[in-house]
Amino acid sequence: MTFFLLLIFLAYGSYLNSLAYRLLHLKKFFRIRSFCPSCQHIIAWYDNIPVVSWIYLQARCRNCQQKISWLYPFIEIITPLFLYQIWQNTPTQYFPVYFLFVSGLIITIRTDFEEMLISRFATLYLIPCGIVAASMHQIPLSITASIIGSLCGYGMLWLVQHIGYKIIGKESLGQGDLELLAYIGAFTGPFGCWMSITIGSILGTIISIIYMITTKKNIPLIPFGAFLSIGSIIFVLWQDFFIQLYML
Repeated sequence: MTFFLLLIFLAYGSYLNSLAYRLLHLKKFFRIRSFCPSCQHIIAWYDNIPVVSWIYLQARCRNCQQKISWLYPFIEIITPLFLYQIWQNTPTQYFPVYFLFVSGLIITIRTDFEEMLISRFATLYLIPCGIVAASMHQIPLSITASIIGSLCGYGMLWLVQHIGYKIIGKESLGQGDLELLAYIGAFTGPFGCWMSITIGSILGTIISIIYMITTKKNIPLIPFGAFLSIGSIIFVLWQDFFIQLYML
């Protein structure tokens, strides 16, 4: 059963990869098969096997030999890891909603790392789903906490954005980051927003330091939305632990 689920989630990760790319670059994203972004060559099914094809082709397109982004296997690997942990660590009744929630976050991770952009289809437009799920007791959150969480999430980053602009004279956060935290708040509440920011900031700082030490280069921009998304998934997986930690 475990192996079967991991295979399904692995294939789903490949689908999320395709969906994330199409949300950024294509208008009619359901009317064309997977293709190479460099040469537009249609990808055969045997070159579209999650992770395996990327390794076999040595991260290059079979047709034009252009490099294939590391984001493809990365997303395909983290999707089954995260979704299987959600399946294992949350009550069955919560899984469908968290499945949707994490799917939006994984799409956000992909698009933010790739283009520093966050699609509203994966965040803002899904906020009502979180509020409705809370009202139907399909997540461990009241409808009041869901609404307040969404408003607080947007408001916290709006405040940070405007204070940052006053201090440094330019935008420190994008509109997509504000909408992302509003989305996170709708599914996790105000405490989930706060913990997502905390965990995401710590992760982003650690990875940025490691990158600068190993490459001897500065990071011009940090895809904060991607780290915020990872932080919120970590919170959902171990929210009982974080709540108990907070209560100490």
